Amino acid sequence: MIIFLFCSITISNADESITIPNWHIESQLMENGDLSITEYITFKFDGKFNGVFREVVLDKTSGIEDIKIAEVIGNNEFEYKRVNNAEKGDSAVYVISKDEDVKRIQIFSPSKNEEKIFKISYTVKNVAIRYSDIGELYYKFLGDENETPIDNFTVELKLPKNDVDDEVKIFAHGPLNGKIVRKANDIVYMQVKDVPKKTYVEGRILFPIDFIPNSTNIVNKNNYENILNEELALQRSIEEKAALDLAVKKILGNISFIVAIAELFIFIMLLIKLKRNNDTIETFWSASIPEDCTPAVAAYLTNMAIDANTIIATILDLFRKSYIRIDEGEEYKEKKKNHKEFVITKVKDTDDSLLSHEKYFINWIINEIGNKKSVTSRDIEEYSEKNFKKFYDSYYIWQKKVREDSIKKGYFDKGSNKYGTFLIVLSIITMLFSIVSLIYGSLLSLISLMTSIILLIYGITLFFRKSDYGYSQYKKWLRFKKYISNSKNYDNIVDFSKSSLDISLIYALALGIDKKMIKRLNVNLISNNQEYVYSSGWLYWYILFSENKNNTFHKSIDNSFGRVSSTIGSGGGFTAGGGGGAGGGGAGGF
Repeated sequence: MIIFLFCSITISNADESITIPNWHIESQLMENGDLSITEYITFKFDGKFNGVFREVVLDKTSGIEDIKIAEVIGNNEFEYKRVNNAEKGDSAVYVISKDEDVKRIQIFSPSKNEEKIFKISYTVKNVAIRYSDIGELYYKFLGDENETPIDNFTVELKLPKNDVDDEVKIFAHGPLNGKIVRKANDIVYMQVKDVPKKTYVEGRILFPIDFIPNSTNIVNKNNYENILNEELALQRSIEEKAALDLAVKKILGNISFIVAIAELFIFIMLLIKLKRNNDTIETFWSASIPEDCTPAVAAYLTNMAIDANTIIATILDLFRKSYIRIDEGEEYKEKKKNHKEFVITKVKDTDDSLLSHEKYFINWIINEIGNKKSVTSRDIEEYSEKNFKKFYDSYYIWQKKVREDSIKKGYFDKGSNKYGTFLIVLSIITMLFSIVSLIYGSLLSLISLMTSIILLIYGITLFFRKSDYGYSQYKKWLRFKKYISNSKNYDNIVDFSKSSLDISLIYALALGIDKKMIKRLNVNLISNNQEYVYSSGWLYWYILFSENKNNTFHKSIDNSFGRVSSTIGSGGGFTAGGGGGAGGGGAGGF
């Protein structure tokens, strides 16, 4: 029952956090070979906990006894009472259980976002060994079972007698940042900072056999030389590893430097090879569109987002090309407001004069969403709500066809893909190599890491690199966009239609500058020119749909395609080893 309670409480607090800022151990080796231990453990609770636990491994000992628990508050100690059973919410009690070779102490002390210090006292029986020629205390004060990180771990060990003849030999195993200090002839001090989880700290102390005259843990053999040879072997392995690490670090550093130089050379050579030919950027009249390539393709080429404006521009462009017609439909009430739907009707079948994304768009909205003859703005909005997944998939296919049509028109340099693939593969390999080198401490690897990141980014951009022709068109579209944004005012629609801008408005809408144009046009629909506006077909609908984003058509398109629209732009002390000591265990919260 106790074990079940412990497990369930531990699991229930899995999302909480507990650390040990300080763990101090005062220990004394007794003349009978027992080890008297008093631990002062500071627990820092981040969240709500029912208490803490301490596990003591009994391996290579005769068990522990005389367990006492107290909480240290200021200069006072408040003893806890041992009970057979305890439940969540109990306080100032502790439970002891044994699971195989582990003694588990559960200390019940409800805590929340605070620090508490617990004093845990016990005696480890028969831990020291009396050989024929030497006495040995080989003990893990902290086992690799510990799951709680420790900021500062210290051990103070008092020997039974003074070491007046300097016969005591001290070894410690664990993190290499640990320190050993002889505080006095009879006191050994060990300290380790920043002890991570699953890390042990153990001491191995050799002393004259008359230090433990009453020990019953006797091994009748000479073992002094064997122990020294073991520790010497550990020390040599550390030195050899350090030397090997230094050599590897130096080699990796040199390789990293050479790799960085090679990557920079490759990068510069590719920049030279793929340098733009400035002669391809021809001068042209900025007021006209560079090419009637469809609004969606123009938006993709100029790295614009495909949004509601692009969809409306596509619809108006198909209207201009006489493939569809737009009419006002019936009124309907929604959310206590009257709305008017708009009807898009197919006028003629698609043919080879349209690009694939235009053909797909007409088939999508007319045949799939509509009744194969026409579709209303309300139909599109309701379809996108009820069939979101299918609508999204179709929209994604349309975006893909916009990309494909842009490529077919020769706007993108497909030959640079091979360079992009090469750079990406090379950068990933060198990046992994640089990370491994950094683990070995080679700071020169930072240079190769940076150059590999540069190559990775550049390699990705090469998959979207514009051809010289595409780059020329791209620059023309930017000039066109700037000209439209800065165009003069027009007094009325007749003056505008007589200008050279003409169908440029549809492309301006796709490029996201419709608001500026509408303000500068200053068109009054209720004017003497109203008849001309109606007779101009798409121009009337352009002014109606782009002038006010609160109109029903614009809101329907925005509600439908706004859910799925996305940018489809083309741019882009101690020794290691050991571990054979008695004891072990760790601490944590529950």
